[in-house]
Amino acid sequence: MTILSGVAALALAGCNNNPGGTAGPTTGASTTTATSSADTVSNPLDTTKLQQNLCGGLTPAQLAPYMGQVRTTSPVNQSDYAGCDLLPADSGMATVSINVYPNLGPSAMIASNGNFPYAKNIAPIEGYTARNTGLKNPPNGECSTSAAVSSHATVEVSVQWADKSSQYYNNPCTVSDALTPLLLDNIKASR
Repeated sequence: MTILSGVAALALAGCNNNPGGTAGPTTGASTTTATSSADTVSNPLDTTKLQQNLCGGLTPAQLAPYMGQVRTTSPVNQSDYAGCDLLPADSGMATVSINVYPNLGPSAMIASNGNFPYAKNIAPIEGYTARNTGLKNPPNGECSTSAAVSSHATVEVSVQWADKSSQYYNNPCTVSDALTPLLLDNIKASR
């Protein structure tokens, strides 16, 4: 049950509707992307350790303000990305997904903006090219924040609420934007 793992899937193959109305990878999509000078990343991050424990990419304390207690985790392994869906104990709180796209550099990430109903390039996060995407425009109830952390890898934090009364439902990107730098800091700390 991947919630918002849309960066590479939609970028490479268009929208694929999975049960629950969430984005997911399309089979047969190419996992290689051409690199260019635009894909040069200062201070690249190695996502190897994160990929070994995606469900631990964010700590319980980092997640608690938005999702409370984590009820269950569900690792996701596809040909073009790996991820982990973290489901809350309280259904009124956020579901969070942490994804790594090992073959998606900055230019390919930005080029895929047209494949989303909502896509906005945002200020770099800790120096890394970043953007918000959503499967709805405006992105009420769900948003993904992606950061290209190397010339070939992008990390993504996605959040989703089923409860329309949540204080974050109408502004979900503030949460994915808040969690993404925490994920980057955790990657740096694991070196």
